[in-house]
Formats: sequence, structure tokens, C-alpha cells
Amino acid sequence: MNRQALRSVVLAAVASLALASCSGGSGSEESDKENKGAMSESEVLTAYNPQPAGNVKQGGSVTLPITEIPDQLNDLHGDASLYAGKISWFYTPNLSYNDPKGNVTFNKDYLTNVEQTTVDGNTQVTYDINPEAEWNDGTDFDWTVFRDSWKAQNGQNDDYSVGSTDGYSSITSVEKGENADQAVVTFDGTYVWWEILFPHVVHPDMADPKPFNEAMVDDPRPEWGAGPYKIDKFDSKGGTVSFVPNPKWWGAKPKLDRFTFVQMEASASLNAFKNGQIDATEVSTAERLNQVESMKGIDIRRGTTTANNLLVFNSTSPALKDVKVREALMEGIDRAQLAKISFQGLDYTEPLPGSFILFPFQDGYQDNFGNLVSFDPEAAKKALEKAGWKAGEGGVRSKGGKKLELNYVLIGDNPTTKARVTAIAQMMKNIGVKLNIQNRPSADFQKVFSERSFDIFGMGFISSDPYGTAYICQMYCSDSTLNVSRSVPESMDKEVKAVSKLPTAEKQIEVGNEVEVEAMKTFGIMPLLNGPTIIATKKGLANYGSAQFYGHYGTLGPAELIGWEK
Repeated sequence: MNRQALRSVVLAAVASLALASCSGGSGSEESDKENKGAMSESEVLTAYNPQPAGNVKQGGSVTLPITEIPDQLNDLHGDASLYAGKISWFYTPNLSYNDPKGNVTFNKDYLTNVEQTTVDGNTQVTYDINPEAEWNDGTDFDWTVFRDSWKAQNGQNDDYSVGSTDGYSSITSVEKGENADQAVVTFDGTYVWWEILFPHVVHPDMADPKPFNEAMVDDPRPEWGAGPYKIDKFDSKGGTVSFVPNPKWWGAKPKLDRFTFVQMEASASLNAFKNGQIDATEVSTAERLNQVESMKGIDIRRGTTTANNLLVFNSTSPALKDVKVREALMEGIDRAQLAKISFQGLDYTEPLPGSFILFPFQDGYQDNFGNLVSFDPEAAKKALEKAGWKAGEGGVRSKGGKKLELNYVLIGDNPTTKARVTAIAQMMKNIGVKLNIQNRPSADFQKVFSERSFDIFGMGFISSDPYGTAYICQMYCSDSTLNVSRSVPESMDKEVKAVSKLPTAEKQIEVGNEVEVEAMKTFGIMPLLNGPTIIATKKGLANYGSAQFYGHYGTLGPAELIGWEK
């Protein structure tokens, strides 16, 4: 699960947070063996037209939709969304890449060698930096980027707002190696998941808390880039971000003359694709899929989604402070019916998800939520009665003169999402709860999320690699910016954080499941579905589509390889 944010059409709403960073790489045979079994290879389903550089034309342009151009453009910041990550993918350093199965290779444009060893019982990783690498403003790209990125994300300075401290908090030092182009990272004891760290790093000018938090708000700071493309146009009000080849790039020339993101709602993106204005759009609902299936000159790319779509119950809301009330509301929601609404017409089924640390297709997965909560409206009614919420006028329960009335914030205009939320409102009505649906545009997602201006909210986390247990603190630590419900108490933090100290992946998965059960007993988040990712593209678009853990959250391949097949 591996970084913050929600993905457009999968939750069928465009709210998305990207849980955790793109994973780091595997530099040792021992570590590869340790991590095997993290997912079942037989379950991988991808469609993204993978092509090597020699098969991709030089030139041309690609235009894709983006749900929002967010305010916070530092993709390491705690408020950064998936969309900030999409924008940064093209012009900031990507030190490692995933294949669809989650296997990682380091990007030799930045790192010429990565070696993991054990020194005095501590995991130690040495990164050799490509001496040609430099930032767009001419600043050296050296060992200090690892030091500064660690300090920002290790949790020792609360002035930094970060999505997670997972892994970085286990590092005891980052030091200069044999020269300025070598960084030596030492952990406290064994750290199983070292490969997932440092996929992205900070520019020296954003190393302090104030610029880290504020300098990239409404400003992408193109001079702090260091990638195959540079920003050519950034117009957040007009909803356009475009990139052109970076003349300062030292690696292989990128394939496209121009790449553009255009901000638009889901309905607009479908029409834009049909009219040839954009080159791809997500069609993961029956209504959208039906509108493109008869089109000529397109591909329908269908793959397994590594996303958790969920409902968040704001435990700080007055009516939801009682854990028994939150549990009762979950008992009143028929997840099977919501899945049926979501997947209607897609020829797709899946088991109801029960974990936020592993997917049902992964080894070690357990249905932790399903073992705690079953759809039982009669039990929900009894629990609400016991909590003091008595049946009242118009079928709405009340307590102390106040009605049990909750606000659900609906993001975007996707019809499947609307149908699902309407169904939830009816389910709530059946147990005596009035659910007011407040519709907000997609561009408001980040504001709603960061301010927690809701009682119930539908959103989702996308996993960029298969090592979800490594990110358990992102889901359940009380101070995590992704713990939007705020239901898991601070008293559990020690137990949650201890998972990452265990010596093997197998033991972490075993204990991680136990810890997740305890965290889920606070009834702050409710898994709904994973779902497929279905993308319609113009024929010939290479290295883009639906590809599980590939590249940037399973859709975008390495920026320099995206283009048109010869």
C-alpha cells in the first residue's frame, strides 16, 4: 500500500490517495528470497503494451486527463495526492521502478550500483550515485539528497508534514561514503523492506521544514526537477500541465515531444476521449465501458487493481465518537450489494476485501475485517438502541434531542459512485440514520481529505508495491496523516511500530495481521472493494495502461518510455 491518495475511477470516484512511495529495489539475493511469497504470481493480470525503447517512435505527443491539479505539489508531503505524484513523475528523480509483480530495478540514470550488507547485525545499504546526475538549477545531486530525504521523513522533527515515516524511522545514520557520490545508509538492526525506501528524494533547497511544507504549494518549482522532461506550462487555474524534453537531461532522450495533463471531471474525460482530444481514459464502470467498446482504433486494457477502496468514519465527529455507533453503522452496510453496483456490466467478481495491508491474492492475507463485522441490520439497530439512539420521528433516531444525522461528502460526478452512495444512504435509513449527501467537485478532494470536513467519506489507497505490511504505520499510527478517521489511539502506536522491527517478512505478516485486527476494532475504516482497472487507449500507446504494481501506481511506465509504438 504504499503512499497516500485515491484513484479516479476505481472507487469510481476520483478521490484517491496514494498510500506509500513507489518501492525501492532489490540489491541482494538474500533479500529477494526473504520477500518471495509477497504476492501470488498466478493472479497477475496486466495490459499496458510494454515496449522497449527501440520499439517506440521518436516524437509525437500524448495528452491524458487528470482529476485535479493539487495545491500541494511536493509528492513527499503528507497532504500530497496521487495527482501530485503523477505530475512529479515526469520531471523529478525516480530512483527506482517496479515491474507489474512489484520487482524493482534501480534507475541507472541516478544510481550506478546499490549494495545491501549486514554490519554488526545492522542492515546497511550503499548507494553509488551517477556522477552525471544534477538538478535542473545546477545543484549537485550527491549523497546529501539521501541525508536530507531521511531527515525529512524519519519522524524526529514534527515540523515536517509527511505521509509516513515507515522505514525512515528505522535508519540510524546516512553518511558520505568514499566520495560525495556515495551514500551509506545504516539501519537499527535488521530492516526487511529496505528496498522500498528513497524512490524519490528532496532537492537541497527544500530540505528544511518550511520549504518542504510550503515552497511547492501552487508552484511545481521546475528548477528543483531532475528528469527526462521539464515543465513547459503550468496553469492550475486553466487545468493544464505540459512537459517537453529536458535539455539538461543526461540519460536517453525521452520519446515524446510533449506530454500534457488536462484537468477534467470523469464525464468530461470520457467525452474528450471519444472526440480524440485525449489519448486514454479510465473506463472501470459499465456505463463508461459501454460507451467506448464500439470505437475504432482503440485498445481496452484490463488489469488487476492494487487499490483499497474504503469508507472513512470520522471518529472526531460528535455523533461518531462512540466506537459502538461506528461499529453499528458498519453492520448496517451491505458491502456485497455495493460491490454488485460497482461491478455491474464488467464481467468481474472478487471476494470482499478484509485487509489494508495485503490483498486477497497475496500469500499471508487474512480477512481481518470480515471476521469482525458482518452485514446485520437487526444487530445494528439493537446496538444503536443500546448506545442511546432511540427510534424517533420520521424513522430517524435521536439522543438528547439531537437526530442521528450524518454528512457524506461525495467527490466528483461519476454515476456509479453516485449509485453506490445512494444505496448507502438507503442502508442507513433502514437502521434509523439520516445520511445527507454533499456533492463536491473533484478539485475539492484534497481540501475535504486534509480538513476532515465530513462524517463519512469514500476514498481509496493505491499500492505501488506488494509489501503492504511495511506500511502498517501509515494505516494505523495515530499521528499518520493518512489515518483520517483518527480512531486508532496513540496507545496502539508502540504495537503498530513494533511490526517493522521483526526479523523476517513472514513474521511481520503474521504479527501485522494480529495488530490490524486490534486496529480494526476501533471501527474507523471499512474496506469496500478492490476492483479492476480498465483503461481505454488509442492504439499504439506504449508503456501505459493497467499493470498492477508497474511504474507509477500501475498505469504510467518510466516517463522516457511512454510514447507511440513503431
